[in-house]
Amino acid sequence: MTLRLGLIFSTTGPYAALGQSALAGALGAVATLRAQGVGIEPVIRDPGGDAARYEAETAALLEDGVQHILGAITSWSRKEMIPALERGGGLLWYPCPYEGFESNDHVVYLGAAPNHHVLPATDWIARQGMRRVYLVGSNYVWGWETLRLARERLEALGVGIVGERFVPLGSDRHDHVLDEICAQGADCVIDSLIGPPNASFLRGLAARDPGRVGRAGHVVSFNQTEADIDALGPAADGLLSAGSLFEGDAGAALKGAARRFAPNGRVSAFLASAYAAVEILVEGCRRAGTDAPRAVFRAATERSVATAMGEVRIDPVLRHAAIAPRLALAEGGRFHVIERAATPLPADPYLTAQRARVPPRPDLRIVR
Repeated sequence: MTLRLGLIFSTTGPYAALGQSALAGALGAVATLRAQGVGIEPVIRDPGGDAARYEAETAALLEDGVQHILGAITSWSRKEMIPALERGGGLLWYPCPYEGFESNDHVVYLGAAPNHHVLPATDWIARQGMRRVYLVGSNYVWGWETLRLARERLEALGVGIVGERFVPLGSDRHDHVLDEICAQGADCVIDSLIGPPNASFLRGLAARDPGRVGRAGHVVSFNQTEADIDALGPAADGLLSAGSLFEGDAGAALKGAARRFAPNGRVSAFLASAYAAVEILVEGCRRAGTDAPRAVFRAATERSVATAMGEVRIDPVLRHAAIAPRLALAEGGRFHVIERAATPLPADPYLTAQRARVPPRPDLRIVR
C-alpha cells in the first residue's frame, strides 16, 4: 500500500517562511521513511496564503482519493478546511501552535495549545515583576484569541494592560502602534503578529526605542521560531518565545531535514511538528493495517509514538498532543532555552484545569 499524503502549506504569500519550514519537515520525514521502504507519496498544494483557496484545495485532494492531509499554518486556513474534511471524511494533521478552543473529529492537533504557550509566557512575565504590558496582534482569530487569553491571565495575575491593537494580516502599517507603545512606557509587548509585518514591527520598535533591545522579555511571542528569526536581525535580541521545540534541542533527523529541505536551513517548531506528524500517521497506518482515517486515528492514539521530537501521545478524546513546552530568549539570531518542562504536558485547549495566580513554583524548570 502506498499512502498518498496531501501537503497543503502556503510556501508563497504573507507567511511563506512558516509554510516553507513546515513543508520541509514533512518532506524530510517522507524522505526518511521512503529510505526505510515505506510507500508514501506526497501531493503538494500551495494556496499562497489565500484563505479562500484552502477549502477548494482540500476538497480537490479528497475527491482525488487522498484521505490524510498535513497542513495549514493559520487557524483561519484550518477552519476553512474543516467543512471539506467533514464532507469528504478526511483527516487533517495540523502541526502548528494555535489558540485552542477547538476539537474537531477531522483534525489531529499536534502543535502547542494555549497551556503550552500563552500560560507559560504570561506567568513568566508576571514573575519578572513587569506591570505594564502592551498587546499587538494580526487581525484574525490567532491574534484575537491569544491576546484575549493573555489579557485575562495577566489581569488575574495583577499585571496591567496599557494598550491593545490589531493590524490587518499582511500589513506593515503600524506606526500608530509604535507611537502608543512608546507613549505608554510599556515594560513588555506581547506580539502575536505573523509574517513580514512581525519583522517590520520589531525593527520599527528597535528604531524608536533602541534601549529596549537586548532586555530579556521586552517583547514576548507565542509563536516566534527559527523559521523567520533571520529576518528580524538584531531587533530580536531579548525576545522571549514559547514553543514546543527550539533548534538547540533538535536531533540529527530534524537537522538533516532542515539542511535538505528548508530554504534557511533552520529547525523550527513548525518543521519539527510536521516531521513528527508524518511519523505518527505512518505508525498509525501500520498499526491499523489500513489508511482509513478513523482506524488510523484510533491506532495512533492507543499508545505513544516514537518520533524525532521524542515520544508523542495524542489524547483520543481531545485529539491534541501532549507537549513539553519551552521558553527561549533570542540573542544573535539564535534561541536559547531558559525553561523547559521536565515531561510532556497534556494539552488543555479549553483551559479548564488552570489556576489564575502566579505559581509558587514554575511549571517549567530552569535550564542551567
